[in-house]
Amino acid sequence: MKLPHPRIALCLAAWLLAALGAGAQPAPPPAPWEWRSGDLALRGNLQAQAWSYSMRGAWWNLAAASAPTFDPDRSFGELWLNPMLSGTYALGGGGEAYGGLSVGFSKTLSSDVFDYRNAGAVLLENAFVGVRGKTGEGLGYDVSVGRQLFTLGTGMLLTAGTINGYDWGAGASTPRKSWARTAIGRLSQGEFTGQAFVLEPSEVPQAYTDTRLQGVSLEWARAKVGKAGLAWITAPKSSAVYPGDLAPLAFIENGREGLKTWHGWLDAVRLLPAAPTLGVRAEFAQQRNTITRVGGQRDAMKAQAWLLGASYWAQTWWLAPRFSFHVARFSGDKPDTATFERFDPLYWGNGLDNWWFGANGAYALINSNVRAQRFIVDAYASQRDILQFQFVRASADQLNSAVQFGQGVRFDGGDLLVGVPTAHLSDEYYLQYARVISPALVAIAYVSRSVPGAGVKAIATQPTRPWTTLGLGLTANF
Repeated sequence: MKLPHPRIALCLAAWLLAALGAGAQPAPPPAPWEWRSGDLALRGNLQAQAWSYSMRGAWWNLAAASAPTFDPDRSFGELWLNPMLSGTYALGGGGEAYGGLSVGFSKTLSSDVFDYRNAGAVLLENAFVGVRGKTGEGLGYDVSVGRQLFTLGTGMLLTAGTINGYDWGAGASTPRKSWARTAIGRLSQGEFTGQAFVLEPSEVPQAYTDTRLQGVSLEWARAKVGKAGLAWITAPKSSAVYPGDLAPLAFIENGREGLKTWHGWLDAVRLLPAAPTLGVRAEFAQQRNTITRVGGQRDAMKAQAWLLGASYWAQTWWLAPRFSFHVARFSGDKPDTATFERFDPLYWGNGLDNWWFGANGAYALINSNVRAQRFIVDAYASQRDILQFQFVRASADQLNSAVQFGQGVRFDGGDLLVGVPTAHLSDEYYLQYARVISPALVAIAYVSRSVPGAGVKAIATQPTRPWTTLGLGLTANF
């Protein structure tokens, strides 16, 4: 995900471009075009999106001091078109070879919230091949390589394989998600799946970090119950920087290189027979590395993150509401220790119900040095009409420590400080309506209002404003 936006050196984070956009992402229906000849089957799909955004008070008006020409009130559109061809070829012994090829057309209309105007690109989105099947003993296997989607667990660390925005356009809806290069191997037996993976993200030239990731995982999954897993991830190569003590004046070069992460997750329902619609969720990540400060000092990195949550679906109530509550913490760097404690969120995302905390606030808060509380209510007026309300409160985990990439630099008693002096960052209220027009077509409308907290107000040199966004979208899968 990310370096500060090159066009607006603001007290905000404009590099959160690889996370998933606001709005539902319906699963594609069966392919409308299919051709078979013997053991070969080919299928064609077309995915398309059109979004319109109207924002007022973008970035809480923090740009007023450092970029006075930046307009916090703007409207823009985004378009996405992704034709895909996929196929399978039956092999002996019940296995099959498979593959996919697609091209993504993205376009921003007018100037987006990152101040990129009319950006867009035509890029390869998917290009992968693989082989899968089962042995005579019931052991499943699946090996694939190429440019493709990959999500680990619920997307806490690995899901957004492509950076959107910048010259590629579509920085708000973020439709591109495939990893540039992958090698993935899976073995499964019953409810257990083990996998090994090597990943390279697809990074826009303005935010290129040359990162390589590799790891292994073991997951248990049961239909209608959920899943639990444990993974180990490392970054053997990366030029991604971390904010130092005086960020952005002292970035830690190659901070991610050598990073080692343990990650575990549990997301399940029906664990209690007396309450079958009660869900529980628990996630954690622990990171270790050694970083090199600007002066050459070598210090240990010890960072952590976790999320705890519960949900309850009152299916017999009016509108069949589903209530969810999550509490999450992503550690920040403690200013008074030599150890570097700032959590690296890697390539997180997977939607507003998962790791994007707020449709507005998450642009500026990149799941590092942040604590979040989120309350969600989903309501079903009918099988075609779905409402969702969210409230997200965000606070800094560590005071006077980089919240994003070192924004909020200020003098205090002659000392240069970063971060915020007061923990409360923002409160966001989000309301969404989704209309399922058909299995292939969904219309979405949402409004989100993020109110700046005392911490944001304390670092602002001009009056802050609530950040309000109205979004209208149409997504199609044919």
